[in-house]
Amino acid sequence: MTGPNPVPHAPEFVDNRAGNTLSAALAARILHLAGELKSPPPIDIATGYFNPEGFGLVAAALERAGPIRLLLGAEPLSPPAMPERHIGDPVGGRFQQQLLDQALERTTRALLRDRDRLPFAPATDRAIRSLLAFLKSGQLTVRRYTKRFLHGKAYIVRGHGVIAGSSNFTAAGLSHNLELNLGAYQPTARDNVERWYDELWTEAEPFDLAALYEARYRDYDPYLIYLKVLLERYGDELALERAAGGVIPLTRFQNDGIDRAARIMNRYGGVLIADSVGLGKTFVAGEIIRRVVQEERRRAVLIAPATLRDGTWARFISRFSLYLEVLSYQELADDKQLGGTRDYLDQRKDDYSLVVLDEAHALRNPDTKYAHALRQLLAGQPPKKVMLLTATPVNNSLMDLYYQLEYFIRQDTAFADIGIPRLRARFDAAVRENPFDLKPAVLFDILDATTVRRTRHFVQKWYPNDTVKLPDGRTATITFPRPNVASQTYDLNDVLPGFFDEVARVLQPEDGDPPLTLARYKPSIFRRDRNVEKREVALVGLIRSGLLKRFESSAHAFALTLERMARSHDLFLQGIDGGVILSSALLAELAEADDDEAWDELLSAGEPLDARTIDVARLRAAVKSDRDLLDALSVRARSVSRATDPKLALLVGELASIAKNARERGSTDADIVNRRKVIIFSYFADTVHWISEHLEAVLAKDRRLVDYRGRLVSVTGDDDAKRSAVYGFAPESSEAPAGWTEDKFDILLTTDVLAEGMNLQQAANIINYDLPWNPMRLVQRHGRIDRIGSPHSDVYITCILPDAQLDDMLELEDRIRRKLAQAAASVGLDSEILPGVEHAARDFADDVAEIRRLKAGDATLFELAGEDPSAHSGEEYRQELRKALQQRGAELASLPWGAGSGLVRGPERGHVFCARIDTKVQLRFVPAAAASAIERDALACLRKITCDAGTPRVLPDDLRIGAYVAWERARGDIYDEWTKATDPKNVQPDIRPLFKQAAEHVRRFRPESMTLEVQQRLVESLEAPRSLRDERALRAVFRPAQPGESETTAAIAEFVKERGLEPYSPPETLKPIEPGDVLLVVWMAVEATGNTSLSGAAV
Repeated sequence: MTGPNPVPHAPEFVDNRAGNTLSAALAARILHLAGELKSPPPIDIATGYFNPEGFGLVAAALERAGPIRLLLGAEPLSPPAMPERHIGDPVGGRFQQQLLDQALERTTRALLRDRDRLPFAPATDRAIRSLLAFLKSGQLTVRRYTKRFLHGKAYIVRGHGVIAGSSNFTAAGLSHNLELNLGAYQPTARDNVERWYDELWTEAEPFDLAALYEARYRDYDPYLIYLKVLLERYGDELALERAAGGVIPLTRFQNDGIDRAARIMNRYGGVLIADSVGLGKTFVAGEIIRRVVQEERRRAVLIAPATLRDGTWARFISRFSLYLEVLSYQELADDKQLGGTRDYLDQRKDDYSLVVLDEAHALRNPDTKYAHALRQLLAGQPPKKVMLLTATPVNNSLMDLYYQLEYFIRQDTAFADIGIPRLRARFDAAVRENPFDLKPAVLFDILDATTVRRTRHFVQKWYPNDTVKLPDGRTATITFPRPNVASQTYDLNDVLPGFFDEVARVLQPEDGDPPLTLARYKPSIFRRDRNVEKREVALVGLIRSGLLKRFESSAHAFALTLERMARSHDLFLQGIDGGVILSSALLAELAEADDDEAWDELLSAGEPLDARTIDVARLRAAVKSDRDLLDALSVRARSVSRATDPKLALLVGELASIAKNARERGSTDADIVNRRKVIIFSYFADTVHWISEHLEAVLAKDRRLVDYRGRLVSVTGDDDAKRSAVYGFAPESSEAPAGWTEDKFDILLTTDVLAEGMNLQQAANIINYDLPWNPMRLVQRHGRIDRIGSPHSDVYITCILPDAQLDDMLELEDRIRRKLAQAAASVGLDSEILPGVEHAARDFADDVAEIRRLKAGDATLFELAGEDPSAHSGEEYRQELRKALQQRGAELASLPWGAGSGLVRGPERGHVFCARIDTKVQLRFVPAAAASAIERDALACLRKITCDAGTPRVLPDDLRIGAYVAWERARGDIYDEWTKATDPKNVQPDIRPLFKQAAEHVRRFRPESMTLEVQQRLVESLEAPRSLRDERALRAVFRPAQPGESETTAAIAEFVKERGLEPYSPPETLKPIEPGDVLLVVWMAVEATGNTSLSGAAV
């Protein structure tokens, strides 16, 4: 029995089955004729499609052929896929031409797509270069037929027959698709086919197939490759941005932020807007609120400090006619629907679609009454969207940020699809690295997914000519005043010789235990069972630090605090004598207490403990000793009068200088008034009162301060007083309403109650009366006068600092922090009890350096608003891409996949790869050293290739050749990580033991009043990942061994409701893939800075 082709070199039937492939048939035909004929036979090929893999199958045979003509066309769609003609479409031949044009465009796109998906491997490159060699040699000529659809496929050996049929000139068509091709060698058929081909070739147009594939191998500059990576990561997002519009006037950078914030909210149910102070977060939030309430017709409620409720937001709502409920945080906590006693919310809590939280860092502590009330508001169905506004999401620890994100990121596995299986685990890793760093690389993907954060440096760099519409209707270019820093120093020894040394010895001597034991606040160390209460250890460290800060602020504040503590000790001793011991259980609130009222309230609070478990005699002796020390110190501090206080004298001199400069430099009466306006900040209300009483007396007598007479106002807390003070001090910039527009005050003396959200840029001066223990607090204060729309080109910040004692004070605070960290480690104090304690000493070194720079007059802190200008954020990358798309958009769109470049950057050699799995972008850095671990972190990868248009291309031969092996490592790592993420076991919730036991209890004991549906939801809410903090709180209402069945279930249900716990919602697992689904987009070789072995570099 003969096969399908009795003569192998003249095939008659080819179907790609059982080895009967068209590639083999063509090769046999060409090679046979090449051996028989005197000159190589010319070849003509007509095909609807082409790929290099198909060419590679017959390339060896084609090398033996004569001239080759390749005619490409466009195949018509099959009848079922053919589009119908609709009304308005062209008719007749014009409709057919439209279909043809569309088919040609589809074919072009398909050629580009297939080129982009070619494997990044040496074998592929050899095949492509072979094809290019053919094209460049002139042996292979390519045209495309565009007159009609080209459905026929033919492989013609001129003068020696044709094989025609269904096979395209592709690997599939030549080797494994089920095809039908017939050979024809009779002269008549041969001549007709050759005539047919010549006619089409004459009508066809030249087609530059070489350019299509050459593009992959061009010497691209590294900046273009870097931009392509940004385009892959952010391009789809930027394409969705809409132009500014609406009644709220927005700058370009504000509008850019709004679209991203809205997309984040739609995806994750919330967004954190963390733009730097003075950049108009109110306007960004206001436009999003407007869209919700006016365009979408849904309800929104805003929670803000009372001062902002009645000031900034009241004016904003009135100006733009927004329908928006606004509550203060205290009103939120007191609302009847949320566990309070009064009605503040106008609607049922579940009727709100959007909850906006201004100065959201007020909710960074999840154990406060505000946080509890907010969780009540957010609980229920349908889920509410949440918008948080704060310039300082991190105050004490990186966990501040975590707890704020928790208000809308309800599931620990929310970011599993971007390679973060557990949100809490990622934060724990970041805290181990540095709990005070807002943007560690390990959190980049989370911040990029949830947060809109632009800095002043960012706005100045990327929007240099942006304009803003001012409240009076004028349009002005966005500028920020230049900050000028000066320090004024005093010497406490002038009035209290040796007093600081005595305080330091009492609080924390260099060696040994401090005489001031603070035993009243840590009675558990006197337990007979030696079971030390961990919270008390941290509490004592906080008290020592607080005493030092009050000492530096003013002798008056220090004396008052000591006297209050002494009275508290007297009461404590009375309690001991009555058989009761008081132990504070309010550590978290104390850690946040910056004002005197909160400090006093918390230190006097407590709960009774059984005195029989305590060594009462030792405890009493320690407390009595402390009480006597406190009394002695307070008496010494009280000896400082206003007349002898060196800080007050410095302050008066500084005010006189400001008033004098205003008179000399002011151009108009109004300008003179604004130039002399000054805000004096102190951490403590006691110090504010001390200063206020002194200034009232001095202003009446000191002729240098005549301009300030009757124009002093002080604020420490009362909402009405704050409103009156702000409007009277800065009626223009605060947009005072009718009836409040009189300019009454030029000195505003305040605690940090006015350090947030206030528009006080009518003033040009700030005096920081206390040592800036937390420099970021100064950034917040500075933001009151350094804002968009300031009338001043310069603003002035004065810091009053101790001179001789500065280093000693900083060293004492460092000792207190180190002792606190050591004590915390010794008792196993975890970060959920007091975030950042274990890192307190290490990170204070950064604050110390900043304080010393301020003393030297360095204004960098304010110029950069506490940000690192060299640190790229997601906003920087997006804006760089926005700008580049305007100039190089077409170039980026046409850049082929697989393209690469090289640059010199950083200390480590290697390759960065940008890959895709469907629409998911993956970044990897593969170090050149095989033993080094692959870097998966997106920010780390981006930083390695960040460059600019002037960065030279540097590509050493070993890195160019090594890119193939490195890619295989990267692809394997991407595939393995993806495969791991497809396993549902890897995103199952980790349920804490007590929650499992509570869920089982609820299953067994359902109260009669509880429906099965409610019971099931309660169980699901318990069987979810929860924090150690939640477990500790649950233990207060549920103990597995305690009596009570249905009653306990009811208590558990109330606990779940109060904390706003929701059922676990598993993330959508990724779909399984094959290794070939990991596709390379672009790559960048990274040469180490300083490497001298660049002799083989391609530049």
